[in-house]
Amino acid sequence: MNKIEYSKMRFLIVESISQSRDALKLFANTLGTLSVDTSNRASDVLTLCEKIQFDVILLGYDLGEDKKNGQHILEELRSKKFISRHCAIVMITAEVSQAMVLAALEHKPDEYLAKPYTLNDLSIRLARCFAKKTAMLDIYNAMDNNDSQQVISLCQDIISINSIYKNECLGIQSRQYFELKQFDKARDIYQTYACSPNCQWAAIGLGKIALLDHDYDLAVDCFNTVIENNPLYLSAYDWLANTYQLNKEPLLAAAILENALVVSPLSVPRLEKYADLCLTNENFDKATQAFAKTEALAFHSVHRKPDNTLHFVEALLESMTDLEPQKSRRLSNKAFKLLTDMVRDFNTIEIKIHSKLLAARLYDKIKDPRLAKEALKEAELLLINCKNQISPVGTIAIAKSLIAMGKKSYADNLLTELAHVNHDNSPILTQINTIADKPYGDQEKIAAQSALELGVSLYKKHKYGLAIDKLNTALVHFPNHTGIKLNLLQVLLVSFEKDNERVGDLAQAEMLIKALTLIDSTSEFYIRFKKLSDKYSDMTKIS
Repeated sequence: MNKIEYSKMRFLIVESISQSRDALKLFANTLGTLSVDTSNRASDVLTLCEKIQFDVILLGYDLGEDKKNGQHILEELRSKKFISRHCAIVMITAEVSQAMVLAALEHKPDEYLAKPYTLNDLSIRLARCFAKKTAMLDIYNAMDNNDSQQVISLCQDIISINSIYKNECLGIQSRQYFELKQFDKARDIYQTYACSPNCQWAAIGLGKIALLDHDYDLAVDCFNTVIENNPLYLSAYDWLANTYQLNKEPLLAAAILENALVVSPLSVPRLEKYADLCLTNENFDKATQAFAKTEALAFHSVHRKPDNTLHFVEALLESMTDLEPQKSRRLSNKAFKLLTDMVRDFNTIEIKIHSKLLAARLYDKIKDPRLAKEALKEAELLLINCKNQISPVGTIAIAKSLIAMGKKSYADNLLTELAHVNHDNSPILTQINTIADKPYGDQEKIAAQSALELGVSLYKKHKYGLAIDKLNTALVHFPNHTGIKLNLLQVLLVSFEKDNERVGDLAQAEMLIKALTLIDSTSEFYIRFKKLSDKYSDMTKIS
């Protein structure tokens, strides 16, 4: 192995404990480096890396309570491209829980070193880093220059000598073919190595090609195989969820991401996508919990943004009807605080208006009409004076809240003006049309809830036909609402049981059971669904 010329390298040491910082600086000096920067503050690290190209970063994970940690810093450095492929990053931590380790590894430090460690351990890790970076230097340079053909050729050189970096070069080479749309060449590599050790990327690649061919069943098989054999290989969950989404199966997509979050619960992008799917599936309770966790985890990260708060409050508003008063009040107080913090930290007119409208809706939900009216009036005043300062996406979000507060005509005017200005913007027009097609405000949702309650009441009075009608009305408003589906299923089964000429009831019951089969066995609804499903099975055997 060639001697590493540390004397020409620049080190950055990030560590919260001064004695550890000093020890690591002394270690770097003993290697021969003449340039060592140290810090215990995330903001300083980001500023330094923006200005200076470091060769080595020894990155401590724990930098103190209520501060950015090493994972946050690494993720931000990667996303802002403040570090190159040539920089060796060693994450150093006393935290060895699976959740933390997997979260850190998703952002690809070159090495991961758990405390307690010796300086010899660190020296070995650095040597391993630079052995690889030296061997892969020309490939990395070609990748930085976007020279795909050169990357492919250089990878083939390393593959042909059966180097210890062969698998990585095969992965890089196949990705280059994929990006060049030379799918047959990419597929040949994927098929050859899909079953080889440490080549999960090949099975993932086969799944990606299946997606391009719209062969969703094959894609599902590919990604599921990776998960079954390597349950910690998290990108397989992401691709499987993407497949289910493309195949219009959002319930399955959410279930897969929920499994991934059990394995690795600290990924903000994955958690945010899961929360969005819960909203799509109208599982508002889970969406509220997921957005609340997203807000908390993102606070110190590059993912911090107003949408984290806005989505949490919007999901909470949808779920509040089913919450106990005490829990509703507690979560409302949390929402008010988050809205206040959001306006303080992201001080724009658009954010202020959206915050006021969401606050008005919250006050309305907790039955404080005076404060609801005041917040709505403030929002409308800001909107009149500053309408031209709002983005198209912001206008759509504000229109949704106005509709929810019973101001549909005002919202329609905003959307009409927006459509006129963006007459050639297809995505914006699609969003506008979606709102126009489903203009349900909070009062209309209350009406749907009333239909649900009336349906249950009619069932108790043995007026099954009327109960079915009311529950179907509620289901039109909330087509993915598990509670409504279970209530309707129960009434349909009893109705057919009492009058077996109502075969339409049994047919609808069968459709509902198919829609409900994805209920997780840990769900609060599962036992009830199992009983109703078993009852349906018994009835169809008899009939």
